[in-house]
Amino acid sequence: MFNTILVAVDESAAAKEAVRVAVELARVDHAAIVLANVVDVAKLVTVAGYDSPYPADALDVLTGASQRLLDEFKTKYAPSGVTITTALGEGDAVDEIVRIADENSAGLICIGTHGRTGLARLFIGSVAEGVLRSARVPVLTVHPN
Repeated sequence: MFNTILVAVDESAAAKEAVRVAVELARVDHAAIVLANVVDVAKLVTVAGYDSPYPADALDVLTGASQRLLDEFKTKYAPSGVTITTALGEGDAVDEIVRIADENSAGLICIGTHGRTGLARLFIGSVAEGVLRSARVPVLTVHPN
């Protein structure tokens, strides 16, 4: 049904469950998986402080942590027999997830969601909701167990 499944990952329980679900789907459909993580440049302000919000060393720290996260997921699911690649984006998470999905001709985007409602969702925002609104392919949202 799908040749490629893009899975947006972070360190959350929801993302871990999304990867697990996507691997199972990929095994059934003989699909490949692209694990994607986005370095949100706006977070550099909190990492580096307000005096110099975009220093190269802070970007390197965030990029390195993101790549290690992707590599951990890839290593964990390597024995599944599913072809897994990684992609690292930089910028707005919604825009980058949709861009990476398009670039990899993903037929499905799988993303974890925390299921926040009310004021929490209003103030925190929802990457999953943004992807649902912007993606040109089906989006599977997964809640943590």
